[in-house]
Amino acid sequence: MAGGVHLPPLGSSGHQKRAILITAVLLSLGITAALGAVVSGAIYSIVSTADELDETRAAGAAASALESLRSQMAGTVRDNAFWDEAYRQLASPTRDAWLIENWGFPTLDYPLYDMALVIGPDDKPLLSYRYGKAMDVQPGEFFDSSLARLVERARAADGLEGDVHAAFIGTMHGSALIGAARIRPFLQGIPPPGSYTLIFAKDLDAKTINGTARKFNLGGLQLTDSAVDGTVAAPLRDVDGNAIGFLSLPSEKPGTHSYERVRPLIFGAAAILLLLIVGIGLIGLLSVHSLAKEQARARQNSLHDHLTGVLNRPGLSEYVENLAPDVCRSAMIGLYLVDIDGFKAINDVWGQQVGDKLLGAVAARLAQDLPLGTAISRLDGDQFAIVSLMDAPGKVPHLQSAVSDVFAEPFKIGRREIEIGVSVGVTEAALSQANFHDLLRQGEMALHQAKHGSDGATVVFHAQMEAELIEQAKLEQQLVEALDRREIKAAFQPVVDARSGDLCGVEALARWNSESGPIAPDVFIPVAERAGLIGILGSQILEEAVAQGSRWPGLHIAVNVSPLQLRNRYFAGGLKATLDKFGFEPNRLTIELTEGVLISNADQAKRSISEIKALGIKVALDDFGSGFASIGSLRQFRFDRVKLDKSLVANIEHDAQAAKVLDATIKLVNALGVPVTVEGIENRHQAEFARQAGSHQLQGYWFSKPLSKEELAERFLRRDCLREFRVGG
Repeated sequence: MAGGVHLPPLGSSGHQKRAILITAVLLSLGITAALGAVVSGAIYSIVSTADELDETRAAGAAASALESLRSQMAGTVRDNAFWDEAYRQLASPTRDAWLIENWGFPTLDYPLYDMALVIGPDDKPLLSYRYGKAMDVQPGEFFDSSLARLVERARAADGLEGDVHAAFIGTMHGSALIGAARIRPFLQGIPPPGSYTLIFAKDLDAKTINGTARKFNLGGLQLTDSAVDGTVAAPLRDVDGNAIGFLSLPSEKPGTHSYERVRPLIFGAAAILLLLIVGIGLIGLLSVHSLAKEQARARQNSLHDHLTGVLNRPGLSEYVENLAPDVCRSAMIGLYLVDIDGFKAINDVWGQQVGDKLLGAVAARLAQDLPLGTAISRLDGDQFAIVSLMDAPGKVPHLQSAVSDVFAEPFKIGRREIEIGVSVGVTEAALSQANFHDLLRQGEMALHQAKHGSDGATVVFHAQMEAELIEQAKLEQQLVEALDRREIKAAFQPVVDARSGDLCGVEALARWNSESGPIAPDVFIPVAERAGLIGILGSQILEEAVAQGSRWPGLHIAVNVSPLQLRNRYFAGGLKATLDKFGFEPNRLTIELTEGVLISNADQAKRSISEIKALGIKVALDDFGSGFASIGSLRQFRFDRVKLDKSLVANIEHDAQAAKVLDATIKLVNALGVPVTVEGIENRHQAEFARQAGSHQLQGYWFSKPLSKEELAERFLRRDCLREFRVGG
């Protein structure tokens, strides 16, 4: 055994070291296994959290979209149901036509509703329209049973808060959004005609769902009857809170997708497990951060106007409510409501795309040119709001010049340069007491007065405005009652042949002698136009004029027509019916139009004028020379007569330039082969000048003021009075 080595047996210390080694190995394996379990658990937690955050975000976004639709419907119903004129029309003989014109026909292409109903106190529908046509089924058959409960709740409302009820409802064609409110006056003091309920509904069809998806950036949004696996759903609840369907979004599961991308690295790189865990943790953090950014972006979109990028109405409301009142003890907040004048005409002439670009350009210039710290919002349509803080009361004008400067230069849209004017309503309040809805209401009162003043007007709210609006409402009510009693009568002003001096016609003018005294036409006619009563007023004057004219053989009758009347597609038919009723020759009637008809919608005006002339009725352009009507307009519309505005003749005795303008205007119109009538003749010199310049007819106080039918018959229609006037010297 020489040369052999004998190792001593492993003693207790060796066993101990082996045990320690085995223990260390086992402990390492255990730690590694535990670490793997911890890592796996952490990964699972991150994946689940990311998926849950995404589902929470999606569910919140879908719920926000539903609430936005419901709030929009409630606002639309409120704006229409709380309407003085609508309330009065319920008791008017023109009620049915008014309901169809204002609520029935718009269902054809109005974006906010496609069904309109008015339910009377007896539960029978006065109006039942869908997509511009009367519905061929009863509302109770078309909608599910919750309709009746919705109507009951609307009727039970007794105050402005909670008066409008909006919910989702089942129909014969699927689900719909519906809103209801009891029709009532916006201002008090109008006698009630009964309990009538206005209902608007909007089909939740593919177009509506797709539009909602685009508006709220909700890809894959769909309407389902029940919750679908793999989606996040928000329930559509009816008036009782029952779910009638679901607005569903696909679950994106960003956490799961992230884990699937990194799983090969986990299995292939066990040696760098800790680094991998850190990587996975970073990925999880990035996923959570991405979801947080997405939520912030969704919130940003919900508070900003998608077209212009400025705040929308909810965004402005939140901005005002969150302003800190301790900025300055005397801090004031100023609200400017800016409404673009003539924006509808821009859309009509150049199209909605140009109109949208113009709105974006207006918002961009406001944001660029107004002082820092000014909040800008597009409330709706062509109306913007500007909110500014002031360090003391009475500084409302400090932004007026800045706002004016914004619109002083034309806006360049493509190759077009568009000049626009604005009407501005302004209000201010102490910041510590500011309430957005009160500010908005006051601003709208001021804007209402600005819009009905001259273009480019700025009106600052004052407490007297509310009293003035109440007085305006009283005047509207008096006008309704006067029309019901046919209290507004026609007066007749003679029109004289410039050559012979003979009475050749009369112009019928509306005159109102109320119980409290005469009310001027320039007061009550604008009220009639704003209240939607001009059609009734015009038809009454026209009928009286034609009725009297039928008793005056050979005498020509002229009647003024409002642009609003001409827009009525049935106007020409009503003219024919009136002529037939009294057997009046069409060629003895002249319809007088102002140039506002030509500017507001030239194509529509041309169609209406053609329909009138096809009946044999003459059409005259009134007040020529007071505005923007051109010679091209005279050629395009082929008027039978042009009446020169009295401003052209007023100063010809004292102003040689004015006399030359009048002479040139008469000769220019005559050169087109159109007869001329000069209005406003107040003395013999004016009459003789107009006659020698080539005028065919004369009219004015020199010959006669407007007379009642009895006075006209007594003074001018007796056989011995037919040649009363001598124009020449």
